[in-house]
Amino acid sequence: MIIAGIGSNGGIGQTTLLANFFVALHAKKKNVYWVSLSNLVPPLLLHPEDKWTEVETIYREIPVWDKQTCAFCDSCQKVCNSGALSRYADFYVVYTELCNSCAACIYACNKHALKFDHKKIGIMEQYSVHQNILRVNLHNREIFGPWHLKKAVELVLKKFPVDSFFLLDIPSGFRELWADMFNLSDVVLFFTNDISMWEMLYKSVTHDQATFLLVVKSDVYDIFSERGFSFALPLPYSKKISEESIQGNIVTNKQYQNVIQELFLSMNIDVE
Repeated sequence: MIIAGIGSNGGIGQTTLLANFFVALHAKKKNVYWVSLSNLVPPLLLHPEDKWTEVETIYREIPVWDKQTCAFCDSCQKVCNSGALSRYADFYVVYTELCNSCAACIYACNKHALKFDHKKIGIMEQYSVHQNILRVNLHNREIFGPWHLKKAVELVLKKFPVDSFFLLDIPSGFRELWADMFNLSDVVLFFTNDISMWEMLYKSVTHDQATFLLVVKSDVYDIFSERGFSFALPLPYSKKISEESIQGNIVTNKQYQNVIQELFLSMNIDVE
């Protein structure tokens, strides 16, 4: 089961909740993996001996331009929807960090002046202290996009048992990836305090893509409930919860732990 966490705002939000859920799943002897889609991992899952080992190399097909065969017709640049190709006089530059490897430029070139190069763009790493914790570490110029998301999911499904729980975490924002997260995930845990944002999302998605679980801060729960979203999970927030999270401790608040148990029930996960 692929469980993705997304949020419309930062702070003590979806990553903290996902991390506590990971610990709860692991305590129940479930085969669970944490997959950070950046090189960031929450304090709760880290240890002073933070050594990482490469378990997969991430390659991507990137177009390489050959000046000798180029007719300078600009066909490649015209079909590139990602802005990864630019012409400067008699020279083309391929911005690899923008390229999505769609091959449109290659097919458009009648002179075969563009061809794919198998390029290493990053790695997937495994935590030495807890080998069920993974992170994607891309080269500095790589911008995480839909291609990288799909590749990360493919790698974990290929390398680890498919009947496992995979918790996908990405920093708040990255709204351009939400549609892809919906398509690739079985469950989407959406954390927001913005009723307008949720209503827009709720109306725009097809709900056969994934199961949506809405989580809101408890102090705004009544607003969501009055608008018909009483199924939202009210998550408490306090100074103590914030301190426990930052210090890398499990959140001990009883209401917070009740939300964790609600996640088990909502996903039909056997807790025996």
